[in-house]
Formats: sequence, structure tokens, C-alpha cells
Amino acid sequence: MLQAGRGRALPLFFLALAALALVNFDATPLVSLRNAQFDRYQRQMPRERAGEPVIVVGIDSQSLVKFGQWPWSRDIMAELTTRILAGEPHALGIDIVFAEPDRFSPQALTGRFPALPRATFESLPGPDEKFAQALASGSTVLAVIGVANDLPGARQPSKPLPALAAGDPTTLRALTRFPSAIASLPQLERNAAGAGLINATLDGPRSTPERGVLRQIPTLALIGEQPFLSLSLEMVRVALGDAGTVAVEAGAHGMERIRIGDYVLPTRPNGELILHYGRSSASYYLSAADVLAGTYPPETFKSRFVLIGFNSTGLQDSIVTPLGELLPGVDIHAQIIESMLSGTALKRPPWMPQVEMAALLLGGLLLIVAVPALRPRYATLTFAGLILLLPAAGYAAFAAGSWLFDGVSLIPLLAPVFIALLSATLIAADTRRRQAEAQLQLSREAAARLDGELDAARRIQMGLLPDPASRFVGETRFAVAALLEPARAIGGDYYDCFMLDERRLCLAIGDVSGKGIPASLFMAISKTLAGTLTRRHGDLGQAVCDLQRELNRDNPEYQFVTTFIGILDADSGLLEFVCAGHDAPLLLRGDQVVPVDIREISGPPLCALANYPFTSARQQLQPGDLLCLFTDGVSEASDGRQMFGTGHLVETLLAGSPDMPLAARAAAIRDAVRHFEAGQPPFDDLTLLLAEWYGRPPSGC
Repeated sequence: MLQAGRGRALPLFFLALAALALVNFDATPLVSLRNAQFDRYQRQMPRERAGEPVIVVGIDSQSLVKFGQWPWSRDIMAELTTRILAGEPHALGIDIVFAEPDRFSPQALTGRFPALPRATFESLPGPDEKFAQALASGSTVLAVIGVANDLPGARQPSKPLPALAAGDPTTLRALTRFPSAIASLPQLERNAAGAGLINATLDGPRSTPERGVLRQIPTLALIGEQPFLSLSLEMVRVALGDAGTVAVEAGAHGMERIRIGDYVLPTRPNGELILHYGRSSASYYLSAADVLAGTYPPETFKSRFVLIGFNSTGLQDSIVTPLGELLPGVDIHAQIIESMLSGTALKRPPWMPQVEMAALLLGGLLLIVAVPALRPRYATLTFAGLILLLPAAGYAAFAAGSWLFDGVSLIPLLAPVFIALLSATLIAADTRRRQAEAQLQLSREAAARLDGELDAARRIQMGLLPDPASRFVGETRFAVAALLEPARAIGGDYYDCFMLDERRLCLAIGDVSGKGIPASLFMAISKTLAGTLTRRHGDLGQAVCDLQRELNRDNPEYQFVTTFIGILDADSGLLEFVCAGHDAPLLLRGDQVVPVDIREISGPPLCALANYPFTSARQQLQPGDLLCLFTDGVSEASDGRQMFGTGHLVETLLAGSPDMPLAARAAAIRDAVRHFEAGQPPFDDLTLLLAEWYGRPPSGC
């Protein structure tokens, strides 16, 4: 199925599924990834907040300590309102709903103390009347809460927009609708200049203000059939007076912008604003207690927008912003006013999903055309470039015009397309590999008939092993020496050493189960695949996982191989390594020998446990450190009574002179093993790979 249509049929099918998922994106789990990416844009590029046109007067802990628990008497609210309006602000918005009569009103006190003379209470001034008079003395806006159910006390507010230029009446159909609302007392409502909604839209239907992320805020909604602005935008309208005409600019999909006088904000088709948040600051917060105490002169509020709201734990509605900040709800109104005055908001118009669909299809078709025609490494680089380009396009769009382009979510949609293409390529490579193995087998049989099968196999096997002395001529950062002696004519051990690039040296040693021709064949495959996949992958652990997957693909004899692969940064001395069931190498540092610590990452031999997640570890070498990689032909060599073991190997390493060449050290270890065996036949293939790091040469050397 992977190879159908020259390897392109299945990727085309996956691309069609990806396009279908993008059309129904909101029903997929990827919507969380999109929201997280859009939040990341804001965290890295928050809106600049300059000028501070808004002041928040907070009912904070200090105010509650001084004036008592909430709710306060409306006398106090009247005094607070009067002091603020004395400074002639542009508008005063109160982010609190006063839906019930004051508990200190004469009527309430009469019902609470029926034994006292009624005349005693009737002579008292009414706090609600006093508060209403204060509201009438300036440009004030009260809060309204739209409710989806007909709750007790809910009603139709009496301060809708006086006029709304909406163009096509169908534009308003997409707006959020509330059948009723919780509003302040009618006598307060009549004396205020306007009323605005304080409802918010969270990131999910089950979100709560404490847990949800507030990304979108309704700018305009309907209560019953009457339009209401949000509290912040209503403050701007009231402040503009006769010039504050509200108009809705719409397109084929619904609302596109809302205009208040000369100020314009882009919106979603349903009238919601995607707010571009700025970093919060305490500089524009004033305590209600300080304002009532006269700490701030009236000029403080001159030509400013002023909000009164809760700023105390237990009273405030806590909002989580895309910046990760937990803010009181009143701060959101301040940010909306700032956005309206500057005309800045995030934009995701109805045509943006079409742009994302075009990017998905173009990227998928590019992969389908390019990957089969390229070598696997270049195909991988093509996909890597694509997955870097898509997020970069999103950041560029956000920085250029606050456009919300979702490039990150396209990556998991394109990944199956690339995987299918790469799988088809690997299948073709595997076919060529098996053909090469068959040809190799034929050539071995011909050579065995002419010159002896075992002798030919030995020459082939030894020819696969590199010669460190000739491979690293002129190298001054390190030295490598190796030695392999099969227990029979041919064996299953191997080693490898090569440069991945100008600074990374790959060292590998392996031991295939069994001996003879089967082990030698499996050894050749293991060494070849290990070298190929190590060069192809930047992640050593993933390279070993792929090596196991390829070896296990066709393994009728159920053979396995232990291996240790390390990559040494020849400049810094940092060693990255993976161990699959192999003995830990020994590290000679000065006059001490310690094993390399493989406890955290050591896994089973390759092909012993399918799909084992191999990972790598790192160790920093010091100049002069010597690594000794060996197989069990060294450690398990026997004299008939006991094994050579790592103890004798440590002694042999310490016995060598620091100035002894590595090739001589390898020969000395081999001679020590043979002397220990005392004529006993070799237990297994003997393989040694020594590497000494001299340190990075001085600059200019």
C-alpha cells in the first residue's frame, strides 16, 4: 500500500484527510495547540501600553478594612463617585451591578426593626437616591450582566444603545444574544449616562473565570432585541458625546469592525474582539480608601477614563490572560479602552483559514513531489525546512500586522504525509539492500569455490573494518587504535570509527550473537546500518532505535547484537553515547580507571526487545583521557578456571606507559589476554577500540 502509485497514493490520501481535518479544525484536539501558539505570540510580543489613559479605583483589602465588609452603603459609593467626577474624567465606569436596594435604606431598616417608630426611618436620607444623584452629575456607565436563563431579578435593561448603524440587519444575527440581564436598580439606571455588558467569552464551554483563558470579549451583544456595548466601549461612546455614533462595518461573513466616532476596532464575525494584551502594571491602580480620604486631588482624574471595580481576594473575578497573568476583571476593561483608543487588536478574518488551507496543500504537494526524488537525508532536510518555515510565517504575520496565522497546527497534519513518503523510500532502500546482500552471497560462494569460503569471508570481513592509522592521518586532537581477532576464521565482532563532520568522531563496537558465517553476515549488516543511520540522524538515541528497527525487519535466525556507539566532540571533549546490552567502556584518567556510567541509559541488545526506546547520555572528557572499548572476548577470556575480567584489564591499562602509542597498548592488552588463556582456545572474538583525547589544539595550530 505504501508503494502504490510510485509511493504517492497513500500520501495523497493522508493530505486529503489533513485538509478535511483543517475544515473541521474546531472539532479536533489540535485546537488547543492553536490556542497555545496564539498565546505564545502574545507572550513574546505583548501590546505596548503607553500613556495610561485609564485609572482603576479598586475596592481592595485596605478599603474593606476601613469601610467594612461589602456591600457598602450607597452613601459611600455616592461619595466615591462624587470625588472622582469632581476631577472631570472622560467617563466613569462602575464594574459592579447594584441590583438590590441598599441594606441601609429606610425601607430596609423599617422591615428589619419593626418595633421602632416608622417616622424614625422615614426621616433618614435614602442611600440609593444619594447614589443616583451622584451618578447624574457626570458621564457614568453602569454594568449589565447578560444571562441565558430567566433568573429571579432578571429583566430588560433600560439603557440600550440610542442608535446603531448596522447596515444590513442580518449582520446582527451572529451576535451573542441574552434573553434577559441582571442590571442595577431602575433609579440608578435612569441617572447613569449609559450601561455596558461585562460578560466574557472563555476558551471553552466548561471553563470558569478562575480556570479559563480569556482571549475574546464581546464588543456588542443583544439583550432581548436591544443592542448593548461592552462596559469599556460604552464608556468611550459616552465620553465622545454627540460624536460617539456607533456603527457596525460588516462583510459577507458578518461583522468585521465596530466604529465609535472616529475610533475603530477589528472584530470577529460574531462581534467578539480578540484582545491584544499588554503587560499588567500596578501604576494605574488607586485604592478606593485613598480616594475617599482625599489623598489624590481631583486633577488626578482629569481627562482620564476611570473604572471602579473589585481588587480584593474573594471579591474580584480572576481572569487568566494569554500572557499567563491572573488579573482582576476590571483590568480587562482598562485594556479594551486602551485598544479602542489606539485601534489595535488581533485579527483573524474569515479568509485566514483559506490561507492556512492553501499553505497545507502547497506544503503537502511539495513533499509529495520532492521527497521521492531526493535522498533520505535531503528529504528530511526539506521537511525540516518546511516545519521551520510555517511557525516563522505565523510569527512574521503577527509582528507585521497582528494577524493570527496558525502555522504550527499544520505540522502534525503534514507529518503523516512525510512519514508515508519516507516509509516508501526506506522500503525501496531495503529492497536494494536485500538485492545487494543476495549479490554479496553469490560472490562469496564463488570466492569460496575458488579460494576457500572461510578465507574469502575473513578477507571480506576484515576489509569492512577501518584502519584508524590511515583514516586519521595528521589528526592532533585525538588518536584511535583498534584490533580484532576472530575466535574462528571469521567472527561476529565489529568496530567502526569515522568523522560525522569536522569535529564529531563516531566510535562504535559490537558483538553479534553466535559465531561463524551467520554472525559475520549479521555483523556486516549491523556495522553498515549503524554507520548509515548514525550519519543520517542528529539524535543518537533515535538512530539506534532505527538501527534496531531495520535489523529486526528481516531476522529469521533471531540473532541479536550488543553495541556501544559514542560520538566524541573532538573540540570540546563531550562524549555522547548509547549502550545496547554491551559492556561499559573503561576510562583511563591519570592513574585511575573507571567504567563509563551507562546505568541510566543501558538497554537490551538490539533485536532482543522490539521498539525499546534507546536514549543517549553524555560525559565530559578531560585532555589525556583514554577510552577502552572491548567485547566479551577480552573480559570473558578463560584459563579453564577463571575469567580474565575487567580487573585484569584495568591492571593492564595501568601498567602501560602514558607515552605508549595506542596501537602498542592494544597489542599489550591482546598479549595479556593470550598469556592469561595459557593455551586455552579463545572464548570468543577479541575486539579492542582505544581512543585518546588530547584536547582542542590552541588557536592557529
